[in-house]
Amino acid sequence: MDPITIGLAFAAAQSAVSHIKQAIALGKDINSIVGQFSKFFDSSDTIHRERIKLKAKANLLGKSDAELGKEALQIAMHSDALRQAERELKDMILWQLGKPEIWEQMIAERTRLFKARAEAQHEEEKRELAHKKKMADIFMMAMYFLAGSVVIVTFLMVGIGIYGQMEEKRIYEQKVAARILVIQRQAKERADKEKKEQEEYIKGVK
Repeated sequence: MDPITIGLAFAAAQSAVSHIKQAIALGKDINSIVGQFSKFFDSSDTIHRERIKLKAKANLLGKSDAELGKEALQIAMHSDALRQAERELKDMILWQLGKPEIWEQMIAERTRLFKARAEAQHEEEKRELAHKKKMADIFMMAMYFLAGSVVIVTFLMVGIGIYGQMEEKRIYEQKVAARILVIQRQAKERADKEKKEQEEYIKGVK
């Protein structure tokens, strides 16, 4: 999540805390500020989830939040501040208003929504993973097809080359054979002519 979004979520959570404290101080009915509690929980949970992700990344890399950079440190500070604000809101509802059941109901609803959101996110991640796997399978099939096509085309080209060479050799041999036949025929014709001339000469001498 980008720093601007994190900053907006933190500002929204702080604004909600300010409205809640002011409303309780003025003695307003708790039901009138349920929306502010929802706003606070949604915004703070956004930051808490982001901190959990960064902590997992930090543990994977063997680094602290601070070592991961300014953004990680900022999220950690926001998360801690909102945890403290949540404890203050809880104390106000429990001790100033004397309504622990209200807090328990809000926490139960928050837990339910958090679980539903986590399940929805998990399903979305599964769909994305399935889509990526499908695309990877299609890509691999395309690569196999391309590789097979290259092999087939290569064999065809080699076959055509060999056939062409054999055809050229056959045509050449035909031409050579035809020329030999022509030479042999011409030689026979000359021999026949010379023989005939000799026979006519012998007859004339006699």
